[in-house]
Amino acid sequence: MANRKATFAKRQRETELKDRARAKDARRLQKRTEAPGTKGPQIAWDEAVHATTTNELLPLNVANERPDEAETPSDQDDAAPAPVTP
Repeated sequence: MANRKATFAKRQRETELKDRARAKDARRLQKRTEAPGTKGPQIAWDEAVHATTTNELLPLNVANERPDEAETPSDQDDAAPAPVTP
């Protein structure tokens, strides 16, 4: 009679494993058959985008300025070299 309990527990474990495997296969099959979702944000294809053009030109002083360059390369050549510290 002692083996009866162990045999039942083993059978129960085996059936639970088979049930889990069936459920997993069913989930995999469902995932394969359903349409894939979209990744990322949706593109608004229905919104019209129009380019804006103007005939106005920038003033020469604004057009020639470059805010990212504080010094021109010719200004750097005239400057004294930086002192080297040991």
